[in-house]
Amino acid sequence: NSQSFFAAAKSIVRITQTLDATCNADFAKCSPTMASLSQQLVSSSYCGTDYKNQNPVLLQAYNGFVAYEPLYRAGCLRDPSGGYCFADAITNTSSPSDSYPYYLPLGVSLPGASRPTCSTCLQNTMQWFSSAAANKTQPVSQVYGDAAQQINIGCGPTFVNTTVARMSSAGIISLINPVFWFLPMILTIYTFIF
Repeated sequence: NSQSFFAAAKSIVRITQTLDATCNADFAKCSPTMASLSQQLVSSSYCGTDYKNQNPVLLQAYNGFVAYEPLYRAGCLRDPSGGYCFADAITNTSSPSDSYPYYLPLGVSLPGASRPTCSTCLQNTMQWFSSAAANKTQPVSQVYGDAAQQINIGCGPTFVNTTVARMSSAGIISLINPVFWFLPMILTIYTFIF
């Protein structure tokens, strides 16, 4: 459950074990499942009315399912020493801003004052998000350009790609309930284990 995930995120060992399970899941099997769940969620048989009414909780869940691929790809990236970039970012107490880019696939803007550590991990993570942002159905497409510009202010003008076309951010939720941040990864772990 999400409580277990957040407890694991406080320990480099536990989050690494969680990511080992997540990243060993069959992506080719899980990705279509997540896509199907996102479509079912917004269908008239389930929560279509809430989706049309822009219910914030429903949008959070929907964005989590839709963003499965960029979350999976970025969450499973490794640093030059073999550790998970996400594990390093989420457990880095000296630079809490390092974890913020991982919320971009959910359509969550990078907080204005944040300055993630300029690293190979950040570059590679943003490269995945740049690719995902090219698909306008991905929530990251709404926030990537501004985040890339902000990162380049701290890391240099060409540190990450800023040329992805941006859409209007109207209707995007900037504060998302933490329960839904890594819902797709949690579901993958649950499916993998059980």
